[in-house]
Amino acid sequence: MTHLWEQGNVVSWSRTQRSHCYIFKANDIADLTYAMAMARTKGLSVIPHGAGHSYTDAALNSEGLLIDTTGMHRILSWDAEQGIMQVEPGVTIGEVARLALADCWWPAITPSTAEATIGGCVAMNVNGKNAWKYGSFGEHVLSLTVLLASGQTLTLSPTNHPELFRAFVGSAGLLGIITSVTLQLQRIPSAYVDVRLRSATSLNELLQILGEEQAADFLEGWVDGFARGDQLGRGIATSALYRATSNRARWPLPALSIPEQLKQDIARCSGTLGRPVLKETVRSANKAMYCWSKWWGSKRSWQQSLFHATYYAPAMFTGYQALLPQGAETFQAFVPYTQAEVLFKEMLQRSQANNFIPLWCTIKRHRQDSFLLGYQLDGYSLELNYQVASRTIQQLRGMLQGLMELVIAAGGRFYLAKDSLLTNRLYRRSIGDQTVEAFLKLKQFYDPEMRFQSNLFHRVFQASLPATNELCYARERR
Repeated sequence: MTHLWEQGNVVSWSRTQRSHCYIFKANDIADLTYAMAMARTKGLSVIPHGAGHSYTDAALNSEGLLIDTTGMHRILSWDAEQGIMQVEPGVTIGEVARLALADCWWPAITPSTAEATIGGCVAMNVNGKNAWKYGSFGEHVLSLTVLLASGQTLTLSPTNHPELFRAFVGSAGLLGIITSVTLQLQRIPSAYVDVRLRSATSLNELLQILGEEQAADFLEGWVDGFARGDQLGRGIATSALYRATSNRARWPLPALSIPEQLKQDIARCSGTLGRPVLKETVRSANKAMYCWSKWWGSKRSWQQSLFHATYYAPAMFTGYQALLPQGAETFQAFVPYTQAEVLFKEMLQRSQANNFIPLWCTIKRHRQDSFLLGYQLDGYSLELNYQVASRTIQQLRGMLQGLMELVIAAGGRFYLAKDSLLTNRLYRRSIGDQTVEAFLKLKQFYDPEMRFQSNLFHRVFQASLPATNELCYARERR
């Protein structure tokens, strides 16, 4: 078998970071073992890489080796009676959902993009629109098989190597490479949901609505980042309930009436044309969406397929990237319930005062998770997405670093998959010195050469290592 290595630039999903690295595409465990051996010979650090949906540098590895695991995309087993599926790491969450849906099952937690890989979902411990009910993705992982830096393969679960399992989920690929994942899916009554909108005139009212919607199966708040004064934080709460039907004949899989490539071409063209009037267009669209929800949305609900209610269309991401050629900066803060309203108001007000209006803002409810690097709390998260422009990027990041201080003071946390600004000092203050030390102790035990590294590792963790262990090998630069 011929093993091909490439050199190239890998861009983060937010398009704000670029990394030159070696790239190796793995199709099976033998390929992974070969790549790890060659990395050791060449003195290269390693990070696994899935579909590339981490917003920033979690799966970037400048001048090191990036192992692309998307070629490992077999569904290894599916028990339709128990709802248990075993997959390789390159299988996407959309592929899992499509197969399971035909048998009345669904991923208990899923992100909003169907193209995210299962390996990536575990590595970043993703959350979804039902996180306050079902927690994080890792809570529904029955077991993992992983390849360690030593070449050893282990099976991890809540009862088998539980300490390493608890650390591996959400470790951003820094402890080893996932080779398979066994998932427990959720039994569902229908492939459809009833969707309802409730408008809120202020942030206070929006949080009240999100707190009231206990019966919802899925829940998310949208915030108009342009609204000020008494209407600061106005928005829309979108809730969805499974339809109570078990008519299997009415369970069609999603079908597209327009070819996907044509949709993406239209979205790309529209995004490019919309660049000169971006802010005014978003301001007008926000106002129209809010007014429409007040007039129509609260009066009725409508039926939507579960697949389309859960996942954004690929064309939307294409248009988003065309609209923002220099990328977007995402800031997501997870804070306790009692701190949410005051802190979220301050985040919106500071953004407006500094003329950095967030173009897209969402609020979700969460519950505490038990994983070592867990970021979810019993509370809410507010995600703000800003346009990036080269002339103002430093001012934007300076403002966001100031917001980080407020979040940490409120007992809040940050999500490594969407963060680009955390430093070692800030991360320690957020998640706790004891947590960072426990993670690095495990890493030093299972990866004593520090073979698994990434740009995120250097930014957030490396300064915590003893000086003698910061770099146990010199990476060759080619």
